[in-house]
Amino acid sequence: MQSSFLETKKKILVTGGAGFIGSNLIRKLIDNQNFKIYNLDKLSYASSKYDIHDIIKKSNSFINQNYEFLGVDLFDSNKTLEAIKYTDPDLVFHLAAESHVDRSIEGPSEFINSNIIGTYNLLNSLRNHYEKL
Repeated sequence: MQSSFLETKKKILVTGGAGFIGSNLIRKLIDNQNFKIYNLDKLSYASSKYDIHDIIKKSNSFINQNYEFLGVDLFDSNKTLEAIKYTDPDLVFHLAAESHVDRSIEGPSEFINSNIIGTYNLLNSLRNHYEKL
């Protein structure tokens, strides 16, 4: 008999987990003991270190075992591939993005590196990882 998706502990990777949307998603998911949450974030101007500390300091003892922060910039294809191998995720929420329009006009290369090349590196790393399973 085949088991249901939620019957076993699931590893969830959240990119951009220190941003507004990512940190709120992690807050919601972390209360479920059946999830191991990996927060992958490069900690840029859009990140909130306070949100990460709030998540880590939650009072339930199982949370620290079910949460891990990985300081990785998706632009670095080797570190991205290492992070995918390490986390071996069952589910990925890709929320990492440079989104401040004024900053994109001042320095468009950072946005291309994060939003386009970073997304490509993540997708390529995931594809390579799952082809080897």
